This record gives sequence, C-alpha cells and structure tokens, in this order.
Amino acid sequence: MDKQKKASIKDVAREADVSLATVSRVINHLDGVKPAMQQRVMDAIEKLGYSPNHAARALVTQRTNAIGIIVNNLHDPFFYDLIKGFEMGAQQTSYSVIFCSVLGGDVKSKETYVKYLSNGVVDAVVLYGSYLSDESVIKYLHENSKMEYVMIENDTPSITCNKLLIDNLDGAREAIRYLIQKGHRRIAHICGNPNKMVTMDRFNGYIQSMQEARLEVLDGYIQYTSTDYKSGYDRMKALLELPTPPSAVFCSDDAIASYAVRAAMDMGFRVPEDISVMGFDNQRILPDFYRGPAITSVEQPLYTIGMDSIRLLSERLNQADPGQAVRKTYKTRIIEKETVGEYR
Repeated sequence: MDKQKKASIKDVAREADVSLATVSRVINHLDGVKPAMQQRVMDAIEKLGYSPNHAARALVTQRTNAIGIIVNNLHDPFFYDLIKGFEMGAQQTSYSVIFCSVLGGDVKSKETYVKYLSNGVVDAVVLYGSYLSDESVIKYLHENSKMEYVMIENDTPSITCNKLLIDNLDGAREAIRYLIQKGHRRIAHICGNPNKMVTMDRFNGYIQSMQEARLEVLDGYIQYTSTDYKSGYDRMKALLELPTPPSAVFCSDDAIASYAVRAAMDMGFRVPEDISVMGFDNQRILPDFYRGPAITSVEQPLYTIGMDSIRLLSERLNQADPGQAVRKTYKTRIIEKETVGEYR
C-alpha cells in the first residue's frame, strides 16, 4: 500500500486475512483469538506501521484504557518504588498510566487535576497522599464523578471508597520496640510534616511503645520539623545539645534521618557507636547526595501497593458489578542496615 497513507484497521484485517472483529480483539488485548491468528495480526500491524486511533476508539467504547495517577512532588526520590509498581501494574493490564504531579501538596492544583482527569481523559484515578487538606479533593471526586478511584495512604473516615493503606502506627511501634531490644532507653523522636496523617500515626506509635515499655519521654525529646526535611539537621543538633541527650533517635522518615545523621557526624558523634538513628520508608534514593552510613529503617511495600492499585482498578473496570469498595492495609517490616547499634 501507499507508504504515505496511514494504515487503517481495515488494511490490517485485509493484510492478515482476518475479520475486523479479530483485529479489534487483538489490539484491545481481549481473549478468544488463536495464537497463530493473533501472530498474523501482529505481523500485519508491524508491516503496515498501524497505530490505533485511541481518541476515536474512546468515542465509541466510552473507555480511554488509561488510569490517572495524582501524587505530590513526583520528582521526590521517595516515589521510586511506587512509580515502578504503577508501571508494572500497567504492563500487566491493558491500561496506560498518566502521571500528574502536585508541587508541595497544593490543594487547588490537585483539584484541577481531578477535574481534568475525570472529564473523560481517563477511566479511573489513583490519588496518593496523606495531607489533611486532601479531604476536600477526595469529596469532590466522590460526589461529582462516577469513575472508579483508589486512595493510597489516606484513610478519610467520612468517605467509603477503595483504600490501600499502610500500617504506619504499628510500623512506628515496631521501630521503638526494635530500639528497646538493642538496649536503648533514652529514645527521642523527630516528627515530620504535621499536616500529614502518616506523621501523626508515626508519632502516636512512638508514644504508645514508649508508654508500653514504661519509658519516660524527657523534655526536648520530641522535636518538630518544618515542612522541609532538611530541618532534621537542626532538630538533631538540638537533641544532642540537651543536658541528657538520647542514645537513639527515631525519625519520621528517611529524608529527615539522613539530615539527622549529617548533623550528628558534623558534631563529632559516631553513628551508630555514639548515637543510633532510625528512619521510616526504606527509601532507596536519599536526597541531596547523602553519603553517610546506610539508614536502618521501616520498609513500606510501595512497589506492591503501586502494582496492586492498577490491578485493582483494572479488575473493577472490567466487572459489570464491582461490588463493595476494597480496603486493604499493608504491614511494614524493619530493614536493618548501619545506623542502629547496641546501647553501650
């Protein structure tokens, strides 16, 4: 055929000597096509350079075969495993993914993305984040859109929807128990962003385990960062300058912990010989070219959650009656590395 003319689905059917319906089933990844016939269609597609017109197909099927993903600060290294999970989930299903990044958790930007995506751009939405301000965005999605969506790391009690959650409370409790098992009794905590629900869960886990072990939280042992993880540096300095400094510090996340370690080392303390530091997230890539000892941390199964979110939405989109919303809570685990030692 004329190479200047764009190949159509009819051209593919003619080249492969199959029906239009068969070509349609192959390009839409549907069952019911014999392998040999499927290969003929794929060969014809490659030979003719055929590319499906997704816009036209969406008008007919009322489906875009795409899932929108809204996250805060997509550039943050924290999202490395989560993004890999999203992409693997898309690879295992017939869906493409569209990423939308909101700088600093800005509510208006998030609302704009939700309105854009829910206006026929995608078939479903994944909303990641645990900011307290996210509730208004979730309510809009719940009340103004009939599309499927799943929330990750945000358990808004007033809304029943698909939720994939991490047990941050128990993860923090286990972190403190781990430090206690190492012989530590003077354990401090550097909190994260107070506008995030996960920060409160991890703080509460710290308090609960300290009370459970009948350990006193001394004055100054709870330090509050700003919304910038770099303030973990100054918070650690404040802890180490106390009359009775802690022997171990539990940080709300690994980014804060990385700056806490920097501060301790800059002050002449050895990690973990003089001071133990524990993080949360088991972040693979730490910010700002961190080169200190590998941080002992609490791991969240972000890769699994990312993959499961796409699989869940794919399954529900392909069911006539998806049934009740899914709620699943994932356990954490401690990953021992180099920043926690036995108390001396």
